[in-house]
This record gives sequence, structure tokens and C-alpha cells, in this order.
Amino acid sequence: MIRALEPFCTAFLYTHIDTEGLMQGIPLETVRTLRAATSKQLIAAGGIASQKEVDQLHQLGIDAVVGMAIYTGKIRLD
Repeated sequence: MIRALEPFCTAFLYTHIDTEGLMQGIPLETVRTLRAATSKQLIAAGGIASQKEVDQLHQLGIDAVVGMAIYTGKIRLD
């Protein structure tokens, strides 16, 4: 689907709904597959629970949306 929409988009937001809000981690293999499908900006959300995950996404060139982990103090914005 990304390849079909790519000519019409400047970025993609992917939310892994199975882990959204659960702080159980986002499946990195899934977002790696999406990263390989497009050179456009990719933003991932859904279960991100640690700074390590944010760093891993960053290394892949993927931006992160972090919600519950910030709200609960699991990730701190110092």
C-alpha cells in the first residue's frame, strides 16, 4: 500500500494497533519492512516503551510517537 500511495504523500504514520497504549514495545521487524518500502518520512507509534526503542527507530531513520511511556514516566523528557 505504501508504494501505491507514495506519489501522493510526503510522509507515512504507522500505528501498530495491537500494541497501542500497552507499552509492550513496537515490533521492530514490522517497521523495518515499512522503512524498506519507502524513502519518505516514516513515523511509528504503538506500544513504544523505552528510550532504547526510540533510539533503535532513530537509527533506522524512523521518527517515533511516544504517548503512554511519557505519561507514566517510563520515558522522561529531561
